[in-house]
Amino acid sequence: MTNNQQHIIKKLQWIIYPVVVLMVIEFFTKFYNYDPLEATKKINPVFEFIETGIMILVFAIVSIGVLALMQQFFTKELFKPQETLGSVDASAAANAKLLLKIDAPNHLGGHLILFLTIMGFSAFVNIMLFAPEILFEKDQIARFTIFEKIIFGFFYLITHFLVIVFGQRLFKGMPPIFIATEKGFSYEPAGISTGWVLWEDVAEVKESEVLYGSGVNNGPKLVPVIGIKLINPEQYHASYAPLLQYVVNIGQKFHNYQTEGVGDILIKPSDLGDQYENVLELFKSKVKFTIDYRSMT
Repeated sequence: MTNNQQHIIKKLQWIIYPVVVLMVIEFFTKFYNYDPLEATKKINPVFEFIETGIMILVFAIVSIGVLALMQQFFTKELFKPQETLGSVDASAAANAKLLLKIDAPNHLGGHLILFLTIMGFSAFVNIMLFAPEILFEKDQIARFTIFEKIIFGFFYLITHFLVIVFGQRLFKGMPPIFIATEKGFSYEPAGISTGWVLWEDVAEVKESEVLYGSGVNNGPKLVPVIGIKLINPEQYHASYAPLLQYVVNIGQKFHNYQTEGVGDILIKPSDLGDQYENVLELFKSKVKFTIDYRSMT
């Protein structure tokens, strides 16, 4: 773990610990001042204000990320050609001699199950919207707050967005995860990428580690990645929708802080499967490649 990553963990503690303390205080306040059977109905106004503020903050952050992905999908991804050229003149890279190609796993059965599941959930939320009396009493409907209605609208939007995404994956299939030619490479693990990256635009590649959330109980953990530093990363941002450009820019700064400058593009070894070592050798032969992080541990 780098010094920068240790600093991130320490800063997260200053956020998490006060929240935990407030939750404990709230629990004992409810327990000793109210009938335990009424504990879920009566809330101290101070704690209610704090909880609402945290919920709004989390909701705002998640909403920005989701809306950025939706804008990217509908403006850049839905009708794009099979070979994405990105924001640079990368036609030469796409048509150059093929060196390595890693296709996405063919999970037709899994995609079908996901599609049917989200279709069922879509039917459920449409019943909630257009025929709520089937699921709720009239007095329950009248008690819904504005914030609850906004959250429902947000999930209603996400549900139908996922119907389109999973439907496209089911009928059109996933693009290759990684393609490399004599002129450049393209990394597209989830249908979103910068497009083709030219070898000449890569300043450095290094095996590194970044912090990822691993669940409520375990907290963030270090995950190995191939970190790529671009000479001019801004020239590749044009392949992103405007809102996603903003999100990507923040993500790159955060990843560069963790990896000490090689976080413009991160490639997860888990996406490459048994081709991981082949990808490493390819990068070593094409660009400046620094020491393997595993040899330092």
